Amino acid sequence: MKKFFTSKYHILLDLIISIIIIAGLLYFAGVQEFLGYIASISIGWLILSVVFLLIMYLLMVLRIKILLDDMKAPLGFWKIFRAHLTGMLLADFTPARSGYIAAAAVMRNKYKIPSEKAMVSILGPQMFDFMLKLAAGAFAVFYLLSAVVEGDTGWVLYIGVAGLAMVLTILILLLFSRRFLNMFSFCKSLPVVGDFAGRIYGMFHRMQDNSHSIIRKTPQIVAILLFTWTFKALSWWAVAKSVGITVEFPVSDIFFFFLFQPLVTMLEFIPTPTLAGMGLSETGGVLAMGVMGIGAAQATAFMLVARFKTIIVNLPGYRYALQSLKP
Repeated sequence: MKKFFTSKYHILLDLIISIIIIAGLLYFAGVQEFLGYIASISIGWLILSVVFLLIMYLLMVLRIKILLDDMKAPLGFWKIFRAHLTGMLLADFTPARSGYIAAAAVMRNKYKIPSEKAMVSILGPQMFDFMLKLAAGAFAVFYLLSAVVEGDTGWVLYIGVAGLAMVLTILILLLFSRRFLNMFSFCKSLPVVGDFAGRIYGMFHRMQDNSHSIIRKTPQIVAILLFTWTFKALSWWAVAKSVGITVEFPVSDIFFFFLFQPLVTMLEFIPTPTLAGMGLSETGGVLAMGVMGIGAAQATAFMLVARFKTIIVNLPGYRYALQSLKP
């Protein structure tokens, strides 16, 4: 796991590809116009977006704690919060945001929570997140395609739906299907990696033994999910206001971001050689906002401010980031 997350050559390649994509996006959007929007950012709106983001984080921590308590592995709220920040920080720099499972590694290494219970507490809520993102993102795709998107640009949005659907399907099967998991039993006998693969395989077996907690706590997790979705939408709406964006949308432009943020974040979960979809998700976001009448430079400013604002909020997680990857 440590090698996967911290290989400098892997990260460097992802970084180069992300920079190339973003450079192309900035060239297309117009660098000078983009810098003008950055220079005129409303700090008040930006701070409000951070407040909404932190509330969302607190709710995400709460659902982890609910599952840990149910599995008889209690852990203090703020200890979970520190683990969560570590996972979110590493998710910002790993393909398909896979670094978020480092939150489970922190809980295991630093707080002695059994690895399978830590993983269930992370992946269980993520399963419901993926379901919501898939449903809301798919609705957004069909709305945009039926409204104004040309056929030659809609493929970017379809990639997001297909990618997240694949991730969700695999996650559900790993958590609940013993037959699916047994298909990978051969990994234990592979040369070189057999021992490591065997430990991972065994952990997933133990996770399935604890997955009943997810079923038992589904009502609470789903209720919290509706609030996390709301505060994520509000956070993005506040970022949009900080760069002067108002979207023409039925009822209120706030509701646009309930659909827009799942649509864009789907692209971050596609396993591409980028830093958590950096560049790809921004391109998809600019295309989606473009069909709503938002200029490319302003949309690019929104997308990059939204991403780097989140990275800055997650930076306190660096303290445990390297520790979490120790075997």
